[in-house]
Amino acid sequence: MTVMTVMTVTGFQSMFYKRSPLKRWQGDDMTSNTANVKVLPHVTIPAPIKTLFGDIKFAHRVAEEISAVTNMLVTVEDTVTQETLDKVTVLRVLSGYPRKFTSLQGIGHLRNLRDVMIESQPVTRLPEDFGTLAKLTSAYFVNCALKSIPDWIGNLTNLTQLNLSSQSPLGIMRGSIPESIGNLKKLERFDVGNNNNLCGKLPDSLAKLTVLKNLLIQSNGFEDLTVLNAMPSTTSINFRNQALGTFDLGNVSQNIPLTIRLSEIFVQAQTPGDKLYEPGGVQIVGSPEAYLDENLRDVHLPTDTSGMFEVMLAIHGRLTNVSYRYTVTV
Repeated sequence: MTVMTVMTVTGFQSMFYKRSPLKRWQGDDMTSNTANVKVLPHVTIPAPIKTLFGDIKFAHRVAEEISAVTNMLVTVEDTVTQETLDKVTVLRVLSGYPRKFTSLQGIGHLRNLRDVMIESQPVTRLPEDFGTLAKLTSAYFVNCALKSIPDWIGNLTNLTQLNLSSQSPLGIMRGSIPESIGNLKKLERFDVGNNNNLCGKLPDSLAKLTVLKNLLIQSNGFEDLTVLNAMPSTTSINFRNQALGTFDLGNVSQNIPLTIRLSEIFVQAQTPGDKLYEPGGVQIVGSPEAYLDENLRDVHLPTDTSGMFEVMLAIHGRLTNVSYRYTVTV
């Protein structure tokens, strides 16, 4: 006998809660990473260093770098030419640097930058003029506070190394990886691991990165990793621990069938030949009555008993899971 499914639930973004590895609940933070951005007035160079950058503390760091490359003491009060700015090819701010800055605005004036390494600075966004650094080959932002990956990241076509991992606090970086990442044809290492809240479908354009040696996307919430099957065999990939969080389904009437369409990552885990295939399959924890459909794309949750329930699906051996919480009412 065919049972008609009265309630089918898909696409829960509006009811989504991310869960950190420590199982602390975190509601969605929809704050825009482009809000309240200070707009710099147009400055004609030569100009004082302090007028070229949106954060005076960052201006001080640039002045220090100019001093190093020119062997002259330079301060933010000094006027510099474009020729002087062009001497700066490397900018590194390590975790012990005493000045904390929140903005890199104006960094586009350093148009010959090839190597940028910034650690443990409360920078929340990459300014658009960062995308004009055409000679940049390495960009490293670890333990900063970046909230998203901008679409124009694909303009930096000379990048070979891009590290945006471990933004702090955990979970501050949200959203997806833009399709424009496929423009970075020289990219050899791409690391967005340990950000917890990156999600959605891994972009198909990643398959265009034929020289990519290392792809690190672990400890996020990606729901569809089908592109990994099209990646070069020479690419080493870490995709473990995709914690998709808990979906709050609200109240469900007793004995009304409740069917959930699985995220693609769980289908991949059950598909022989897929890069995510796991012989142990998908485990159901929290309800012996819940079961997977024969099509491997749906899970049926029990509603025959009233009360509150939480059912978790986990990919065996992958540290990847999703939970569904709901209340059955009479």
